Amino acid sequence: MAAAVLPVVLPLGLLAVAAVAGLALGARTVDPTTALRTLTAMLSGQPLPGGIDAAAVASRVPRTVTAALVGSSLAVAGACLQGATRNPLGDPGLLGLSGGASLAMAIGLALGVPASAPATLGLAALGTAGAAALVYACASAATRIGGTPGAPSPIALVLAGAAVTAGTTAVTTALLVLSPAVRDRLRFWSIGTVARAELSEALLLAPVILAAVLAAIAVGSGLDALALGEDLAHGLGSRPGHVRAVLLAAVVVLTAAAVALAGPVAFVGLVVPHALRRLRPQGARMLLCGSALWGAVLVIVADLLGRTVVAPGEVHLGVTTVLIGVPVLLVLLRRTGVAA
Repeated sequence: MAAAVLPVVLPLGLLAVAAVAGLALGARTVDPTTALRTLTAMLSGQPLPGGIDAAAVASRVPRTVTAALVGSSLAVAGACLQGATRNPLGDPGLLGLSGGASLAMAIGLALGVPASAPATLGLAALGTAGAAALVYACASAATRIGGTPGAPSPIALVLAGAAVTAGTTAVTTALLVLSPAVRDRLRFWSIGTVARAELSEALLLAPVILAAVLAAIAVGSGLDALALGEDLAHGLGSRPGHVRAVLLAAVVVLTAAAVALAGPVAFVGLVVPHALRRLRPQGARMLLCGSALWGAVLVIVADLLGRTVVAPGEVHLGVTTVLIGVPVLLVLLRRTGVAA
């Protein structure tokens, strides 16, 4: 019984430790007691303790909350992608979805769309859905040309995702250079960072993220059936089409929310579900719940490392997650042994 709940119970404790560390550590180190006292005052609406330490903690709350939401969103999105497509290399950043969301946001801002949280979420969702459709179409075409009928192979999806990512990144960069309005808004965000996170935006998108995660968990039994294959899933009374539709809708919402909050952050959706599977979670629902918690821990820690290793400078979150994720990707590519 203890082993069955370990994938969820263990990260709960780690998340608490990581959150306190995220508030206490940085260019100025604060005593954990002061960090907790300041956080308690903020949550209860009481006046903050005086001094620079309390101000430092208060300034770190938005980025820590945002990092937790981004990590949960991307990790659950990765688990959903891997289950819905039966592709072990499923990741919103790796398959071009984050790049599509970034491009849509840049285009919207260039056209004068307000830079509010609902507007950016809508733009990011459109970009994510468009990129997903384009990647799938390109991968399917490549698979047919290769003479292999059926769904696109994992490597074909990754290659198509890399091509879409390169294309969307190039256009987004051009917009940053050519449009002062876009450049001023997205100059740091385009790298992937929570350094300029706003607590109001995070709290506004938190219910959207929670709803998408709960929707994915609700069809978790169908995800277990999908893992056995299409025919067996039908035989068990599952509806694979409905399950995939819910999961992919959740992926679009979660990826869009993560990009709207922090920009393109790659590899979280790849690393977390695969690492969690080593703890042998009991079923897809446990995997999704654990992914949400472990993803939050990973991104908080990655952000913390980025702002402490080179303090008082900072390595952006998008860079630290790549440094963590690339070795994992190479190992997975070696293990899959799947031809494009």
